[in-house]
This record gives sequence, C-alpha cells and structure tokens, in this order.
Amino acid sequence: MIADEIVEEIISKKPEFLPKIYLIAFQIKPGGYGEGDEICGTSIPTLRKIAKKYSKISLDECERLLQNKLHDARFVALCILNHRFKTEPIEVQDLYLKNMKYVNNWDLVDCSAPHILGKYCLMTGDSEKIWQLSDSDNLWENRASIVATWTLIKADNFMLTLELCDKFINHEHHLIHKACGWMLREISKKDPEVVVEFIKDHQDISSITKNYALEWLKKRPQRY
Repeated sequence: MIADEIVEEIISKKPEFLPKIYLIAFQIKPGGYGEGDEICGTSIPTLRKIAKKYSKISLDECERLLQNKLHDARFVALCILNHRFKTEPIEVQDLYLKNMKYVNNWDLVDCSAPHILGKYCLMTGDSEKIWQLSDSDNLWENRASIVATWTLIKADNFMLTLELCDKFINHEHHLIHKACGWMLREISKKDPEVVVEFIKDHQDISSITKNYALEWLKKRPQRY
C-alpha cells in the first residue's frame, strides 16, 4: 500500500531525538488536548516535500494515510488533500468532512481548513458545512469553522468571520479565542475600522481574542 510507504518514508526522516517543543506545542501529554497522539517529529518542510512527491496518489490511499495513528502522516495527507482540492473539490471536501475526527490538533486544522472548507465556501457561496462544524461539541471542528474563513478574508469577505467570532465570544476553550483573534487580526490588515467596531460592540470579548485582534494595529503609526 502506498500509504504504508509514505509512513515509512516519514519515519525514515525523523530526527534522532524528538524535540520536546512538539510535545509542548501539541500538548501530547496526560490531560492535554493531544493526549495519546503519536508523533515522530519529522520537520514540516520535509513533510511538505513528501506530500508533493506523493500528491497524485488515489484519494482512497490518502484517506488511509489520514487515518494513520502518526500525527506526521495525517499532516502529509492533509497537504495532499489541499493540492487535490484544485481538481477534485467536491470529493476532497466530502472526504475531509468524513474524516474530521483525524484532524485533531491545531496544526492539522490550520494547515487544511482554509484550503478545503474555506475555498469551497468561496467557490460556491455555500457556508452550510462551516456552520455545522461551528455547532459541533468538538473543539477541532469549532476551530476548523473559524479558521476556514481566512480564505474569505483574503477575498475581502468578512461577514462569516464576524458572525462566527460573535458566536464564539463565550467559548470555553482558549484555542477558539486565539483563532477568533487571529482571524480578526487578518481583517484588521484589510479594514481596521471593522475590527475596532467589533471590539467596541463586544465588551465581553476575551482578553486573548482582543490582544490577538489588535496585535497588528498596535504596530501601525496610526493608533486605534
């Protein structure tokens, strides 16, 4: 199976010692949101090269890779899906949504949601799947919904982002507050007043979201 060959190649490129930063960043520890995950620590540039090398594998093989227990393998699978979205958008989004339980850490969400969910929404104008993920009780599906809107922001379409930030204003997890702040920061690079007004209208916004949202504006000569 090609998926098995890819996993073997990933493992062959792993560092001699796993950097502790991986375990910290992805909270692969008892009680952490990445508890029980397995990672070998192959570098991101190397994983992207492997994904490019195998970008033409069948979607069935890519799905097998996405369901692998190794975090690094799932990252490669998602990079392949990002590439395949260009030619098979419906099939790729369907496969992605079907396997969301394997997109189970912030790096996996962030590297894929804008390129699959976001691009599909921009292409079709259909945000139904994004809203469904925002209604989920799953942290990663919630994060995927808001991060997906980065693609829309790049196209000067802010409405869905603002609506989701409003919806998540009292979310229980800091990773959602960070994601909302990140997306607001991206909007601020295009239209600062939109973000300023959003913050003024939401006095209960978390300090995390607010700090992320204003990060870029604080570096500008003009103060808001």
